[in-house]
Amino acid sequence: MDSSQAVLDHIRHIVRALRVSSRAAEKHCGLSTAQLFVLRTLERSEGMSVNELAASTLTHQSSVSVVVKRLVDQGLVLKRVSKGDSRRVELTLSKKGRSVLRRSPPLVQERLLEALSKSKPEDRDQLARLLGQFVKKAGLRAETPPRLLFEDDEKPGRKP
Repeated sequence: MDSSQAVLDHIRHIVRALRVSSRAAEKHCGLSTAQLFVLRTLERSEGMSVNELAASTLTHQSSVSVVVKRLVDQGLVLKRVSKGDSRRVELTLSKKGRSVLRRSPPLVQERLLEALSKSKPEDRDQLARLLGQFVKKAGLRAETPPRLLFEDDEKPGRKP
């Protein structure tokens, strides 16, 4: 197998795992994997701001804001003004959000982040550099920040 085929095979494995995870999340919870990923992150650290949540999910703040709005609209996440700083808005799970998490399937995003965290910093740097070059050469770089995985794949009938 040549290296080009190996690269594409590795990408296929990741994309397939993400799609399977996405379908399982839709089937079990009616949510996108991005929405479940945000709920899981909030479960581990209640009271985060949107900026802290974005940092924790390694995603741009504007992308996380879109997901949070959807979760708030569905009653899964609550916003509250911080007791210590009235300028700060904190995010917490609602009872409904906790209930959804109890029946949610495992997420591939968490496995990917765990694998990255176990990698040496220089390996992560090299992977980031090479993937960045690859995306640029393929003409896939968007002008707006990337969204959480599969969050912009709107499906008919799914609540925005």
